[in-house]
Amino acid sequence: MSHKSGRVVYAKETLKLWNAKRTALTSFRKEFVLNIIPQGGCLNGSGTGEGMAFFLTNNPSLPSDSSGQWLGLTNNKTDGAPANRIVAVEFDTRRSFEAEMDGNHVGLDLNSVRSVGQFPLSNLSLDLSSGSDLKVTLAYDGAVLSTDVLQMGRIFSNDLYIDLSRYLLDNISVGLAASTGEFAELNQVKSWNFTTYDNATAGDDGGYVRRRQKLFLAVLIPLTVGVMLMALFVWWRLTRQARLAYRNLEKMIDAHGPVRFKLRELRNATRDFGDGRKHGRGGSGTVYLGYLRRMGMEVAVKRVSTNVNSNRGDKEFVAEVNTISKLSHRNLVKLIGWCHKKGELLLVYEYFPMGSLDKLLYARERTASSSSMSLSTDTPELTWERRYEIIHGVASALDYLHHGSSKRILHRDVKASNMMLDTEYNARLGDFGLARVIQHDGVTHHSTQVVAGTRGYMAYESFFTYAFGVFVMEVVSGRIPSNAVQYQYIHDSDNSGEEDYWSGGQGRHPTPMHIVDWIWRLYGEGKALHAADPLLGGEFDQAQVDCTVRLALAC
Repeated sequence: MSHKSGRVVYAKETLKLWNAKRTALTSFRKEFVLNIIPQGGCLNGSGTGEGMAFFLTNNPSLPSDSSGQWLGLTNNKTDGAPANRIVAVEFDTRRSFEAEMDGNHVGLDLNSVRSVGQFPLSNLSLDLSSGSDLKVTLAYDGAVLSTDVLQMGRIFSNDLYIDLSRYLLDNISVGLAASTGEFAELNQVKSWNFTTYDNATAGDDGGYVRRRQKLFLAVLIPLTVGVMLMALFVWWRLTRQARLAYRNLEKMIDAHGPVRFKLRELRNATRDFGDGRKHGRGGSGTVYLGYLRRMGMEVAVKRVSTNVNSNRGDKEFVAEVNTISKLSHRNLVKLIGWCHKKGELLLVYEYFPMGSLDKLLYARERTASSSSMSLSTDTPELTWERRYEIIHGVASALDYLHHGSSKRILHRDVKASNMMLDTEYNARLGDFGLARVIQHDGVTHHSTQVVAGTRGYMAYESFFTYAFGVFVMEVVSGRIPSNAVQYQYIHDSDNSGEEDYWSGGQGRHPTPMHIVDWIWRLYGEGKALHAADPLLGGEFDQAQVDCTVRLALAC
């Protein structure tokens, strides 16, 4: 089964690119169930390949030499050529190109198997080649292609803007393709359904006419005038305070700030804040992946928590909008807009598919907690060179906040989960919910009397001052600050003089130690280099690590 490729095409009829009146691109919905089983008894993806793809094309014949990385879509001579006339959604089970993030992702292919958009699935606990069914739904409305992948209760969802007329001509063939390479897998299509919708009026030739169902509300028995007036009065009293608070909050936000979005637009962008769109969660709210059709871009929508302390939530919301909207630095997350409606506090940021730094930094902990995952033997994503640049980037951003912006700003929550990474592994500092303007023209405007921030990153003396040094230690060591190490002296049996600072085996009782105490002890014993993350495998510049540890301790 190795080095094979194939296609299955619906041959009964072709898909019309345009609707009957040629006023809009045809909409469609494709539902199918895939099942990919690695051959050779390996179900962790290490010995499988290459993947499957749903495609639309004007050239339905299988290209020659399209096995392996070409997925039955193109080959090494035609890949990338406009004459291919093919648009595909790939389900890739092996990393075949250097630019590919991993061997377990969904991608959008436009005349080439080098995807224009890649979406890794491992962080969602989805495994294409696990042998479990994958229920896939693809929906295209003439402008946006929505993709949903469901496996054992876990779901991946994504929206991408695409103009099919740029890549395809009329009379489109619909089908599925698959390939194997050096490693093989059994690529199965267990069921499928394809439906088209002609976005025209009834009676037009070709396609199916979308039927719009009208919902009629039943007429309730009229209430007496007195009861109705009483209900209105109660409603007015309950909502008056909320309306006043809403108006006051709007007045607190600068008029020339970022874009103000409508709640309906952000609900549509996030599929009504569905669970499948959750991208992360923090102390101040939940972040959802969204797609803004009018801007043609993916965004991160932060839903600020207000149920615990509404007043505090409003203040943090205003602080974040007014603070970050005036900032401009390459290492800061850009705020696009905001929304406050019906009790919802929403912030819209640029989206970073790489996610936050902590997801990569703590890969070992996540791996240890799941027996179904194995740590990659490839070069670690967070090499020392990348970590060093991340530290430099965050330092530059903080210097800008303290000295470079028109107002001096204290971020107050510097930690790995608030650092987003772009595709070049550059750090972007975000989450300004706890930020405060502390000085302008030498005059202090705000002084905070409550403790704020994340425990483990706050200085012992006051639990208020945020230690950039703790963040640096975190990046260097790859350890959680509040419980960085299970400390215990374990003398080597070969009398080499080396001592283990990590927890031992059965029968030992190691003591949890804060990262600051641990690194100070290493430094005091002349073993600062032992703080480097073991995942680096010793591959780091010793002078840089030593200097960085000294910097962290000086903070």
